[in-house]
This record gives sequence, structure tokens and C-alpha cells, in this order.
Amino acid sequence: MTTCSLCGHDDLSFTCPYCNGVFCGEHRLPESHGCPGIQKVRESAQRRVSDSLGFEEFEEENQTWTPVMSRKKPKKRSSKKSRFSTTEKRDLLIASILVILVSISIFGSPSGIINGILIFVSFITSPNWWVPVGMISIFLLSFMGHELAHKFTAQHYGMWSEFRMTSMGYYLSAIAILFSIPIFGTGTVYTSGASSREDNAKTNLAGPLSNFIIASGLVIVAILAVLLLSPVSIVYVIFLVQYGIIINGVLGVFNMIPIQPFDGATIKDWSRPVWIVLTIALISMVIIGYLVIPILM
Repeated sequence: MTTCSLCGHDDLSFTCPYCNGVFCGEHRLPESHGCPGIQKVRESAQRRVSDSLGFEEFEEENQTWTPVMSRKKPKKRSSKKSRFSTTEKRDLLIASILVILVSISIFGSPSGIINGILIFVSFITSPNWWVPVGMISIFLLSFMGHELAHKFTAQHYGMWSEFRMTSMGYYLSAIAILFSIPIFGTGTVYTSGASSREDNAKTNLAGPLSNFIIASGLVIVAILAVLLLSPVSIVYVIFLVQYGIIINGVLGVFNMIPIQPFDGATIKDWSRPVWIVLTIALISMVIIGYLVIPILM
């Protein structure tokens, strides 16, 4: 038996790890005996919560949750820029499968996925098997490139960022697959811990910008195809190029709509000139895809 330092009662001894005082069972908790080391208790609890979550901690001063990477290296970029969690890998795989199904369904437009599968199989068993494979690859690159551009840019600026499937994404994907509609809405990239409005805007900018870069690259491919390929081979190549330019142009323009939750709202709020230039550039890609590229065929 030991005497409690607070009430003087004889009881089993409990030593507080924060102030080293000896207390009875009733006053053994730091809160019960007014422990002068209570701040250490809170910091320890917050640290345990932070470590269990793996990426964020609570800042009492600002009453906000911020990325652990910001706490450890407030002035430096995180070295784990391309980290994917298990949940994110699962959602990316699901999204990729759905995007592939949408692209196959487009083959059967406007009859839907069944007709798309039949046409896809007929192409796969022919010498032109690379055409549907190319279309699926371009469609997948356009969507996943857009989302991963958001993720990697956010991580570059020290933010937590992960892709997640959404309930609306499943519904939109089902509609797209059933009715051969190229809807982009499978999931979204969530971010937190932006240190400035500019970093947040650049993270949003990365998606549409990636679509412009892909479309521009395909324009160069079209020019090279005209210069280097024979008239017989060029038809399918130009078809794929036109498809890719239009898909990326439309996806980019759609996301540049200056209304939340679209990327364009954040970009325009940060820099109107950047929003105008990129929007015009993406619209020009759509025009090139519909009007200019067919001339090359």
C-alpha cells in the first residue's frame, strides 16, 4: 500500500508516467490528478492516432488535420511521391476495368456493350487487331492519366492524395457501358493539406493539362503518319489519332468548366489567364480532331 499524493488515502500505487507522482486508483489518470504533464498526454495521444492513420495528424493550434509529411519536413517535398495504398490500388484496378468496358462498349455504339464485344472480337481475330487495342489504350491513358496527374502533382507539393471510386462513378459507368456513352466519372482523386491556394490550383490544373499534352502528342503522331506511312496503313492510324485527340479534348474542356466541383473553378479563381489559355487550347484540340484530322485521311 502507498499513500496517494493527492488525497492521502492508502491504496495500490500507480505512478504517473508524465509527472512521476504516485496516486490511488481514483486519481491515477492524468486528468484526475491535474497532471502538469497533460500536454504531453495529448501530444502522445495525437501521435498515436497520427501513426495509426499513416498520413495525418491533428494540429491543436489551427484545429485542423494536416499531412504527417508536412510535420516531418515542413520545408521539403515528400520523398514518397508515388505511394499507393492498398485501397487505392484496388480502386484504380476497378476504375481501369470499368474504363476498358466503356471503351469496348463504344465499339458497339449506339447498341451498347453486347454489340461492342462482338465487334471487338471480330477485330481481335483479324490482322487489324491493334486498332481496338489502341483505342482501349488511348481511352485508358486519357482517363487514368488525368487522375494520376492530379495525384502526383498533389504529392509533389507535399499533400496527401489518393484515388477513390465513388457511388456516382459506379452509376455513371453502368450508364456508359449499357448505352455506349463516353462518360468520364468513375472516381476522383481526394487531396488534403494544401499549403497554399496556388498549390491547390496547380494540382487541379494538372489533370486538364495532361489531356492537352496527350492530344498535342497525337497531333504530332498524325503529322508523322502522313509523312512516313503508306496510304493503306494510314487510315487506321489517323482514325486512332482522331479518336484520341477528341477524347482528350472533350475530357479536358469538360473539366475546365468554371463551376465547382470541376477543376476549372479552382483554376479560374487562382489565375483567369491560365484558365482562358488552357480552355482555348483544349477547344482547339477538339476542333482539330473533328475538322482537321479527317482531311489527312
